[in-house]
Order: sequence, then structure tokens, then C-alpha cells
Amino acid sequence: MWKFIFSIPLIVISLALAGQEENGLTLKKKEPVSFKPHELKIGVNAIRSGRAFFSSGFISHELEAALGIHRYYVVFNYGIEEQKKGDSFDYQNKGSYFRVGMDKNFFKNKASGNVLSLGVRYAQANFNDQLIHTADKGFGMQTYKLQNENIIARWAEVVVGLRGKIISNFYMGITLRWQLARKIDGEGDLKILDIPGFGNTKNTNSTAFDYYLMWRIPFKGK
Repeated sequence: MWKFIFSIPLIVISLALAGQEENGLTLKKKEPVSFKPHELKIGVNAIRSGRAFFSSGFISHELEAALGIHRYYVVFNYGIEEQKKGDSFDYQNKGSYFRVGMDKNFFKNKASGNVLSLGVRYAQANFNDQLIHTADKGFGMQTYKLQNENIIARWAEVVVGLRGKIISNFYMGITLRWQLARKIDGEGDLKILDIPGFGNTKNTNSTAFDYYLMWRIPFKGK
């Protein structure tokens, strides 16, 4: 719940900026179409890094790069994740993931760097996991180990993004994800509990919420 509360000020600020942009555009000529890159935003996923800081047994970090071309962004994410869970058992999961796709920005004033976008992603995770538990099955206490190696998980995403300028070239923003059509290759006797970048495997489709801190690099003369 705290992450939704944390996002309210950003949403209000960004919507206000959007209104200012639209009002300012009424006095401007129509912007010529150019498909030369005009900016690059690079940032980190604060939700994942924050969760890793406050949660025991969970490590995750993710970077995002977004290249602006006219009113579109080519977006790439790369993350690493490692987690351990269980009281009566020891489940470990470790790997990396990436997402690649494109967004359309519905804010017309690209010079501001503000973004309200809708886009799609292809996502893939490569990871290993294992389960270790101790139990008495009639022959005394025994330790059992199951593992999956070289697992590949794939899924698609539909995303809505909001990025607002805070100061200078520093931006904050949220991304809402609808994660769809998950597929897993390499699962053996051990049932996979979590997928890096996707989350719990209980459902084939799921939703996610991310919060980004980003630095904008504008390209001169664009």
C-alpha cells in the first residue's frame, strides 16, 4: 500500500504539467515530425531496490533505458534477482531478466521530457532454483534436494507509464504492467514458485507496479 501512497504526489504533479503543456501548445505551431532520437532516459527501479533493502532474503535491482524518437520510446530493462524463502523448507531462486519494447507518448511537448505512455514488451527470464527440506518418511530424518537448472520463462506485457520532471533533468515515474501469456521451459520435478521479473507463478497472467527514478540526457539540436 505504501508504494501507491508514495506515488500520489507524482501523479498530481505530472497531470498538472500535462495541463500546462497542452495550454502552452495552443500558441505554438504544429511540431514537425522528426524520427531522429531527441533524448535518452536512464534510471533505476526504486520499488525493487527498496524491497531488497527492507526485505530479508530478497535481492533485486533493475535498470531502465528509454530512447525517445519523435513521440515514441524504445525501452529496455535489465534486472537481477535472488531470493530465499521458507520456514520448514529452504527455497532459493536466482537469475536475471530483461524486457524490450516500445511506448507511445501522449504528451505532445517532447521538449519537456514528461511522459504519459502506453506500450508493449517482450520479457524473458533466465534462472535456476532449488528446494531443500528435511523430513522423516519412515527411515529417520532425511534431507531432500530438488532443483531446476537453466530455466527460461517468457511473457508479454502491456504497460502504462507516467514520468514527471522533478528538477532539472531528474524525473520520477510509475509503470503499471499487465503480464500476459507466461511460458516456462525447463521445469522439472520441482514446481517453480517465482520467476525473476515476473513474480509468483500461481497465475499465468498477473499485474505489477514499478516506480522509477530517471535521469534525462537531451540531445542537442533535436
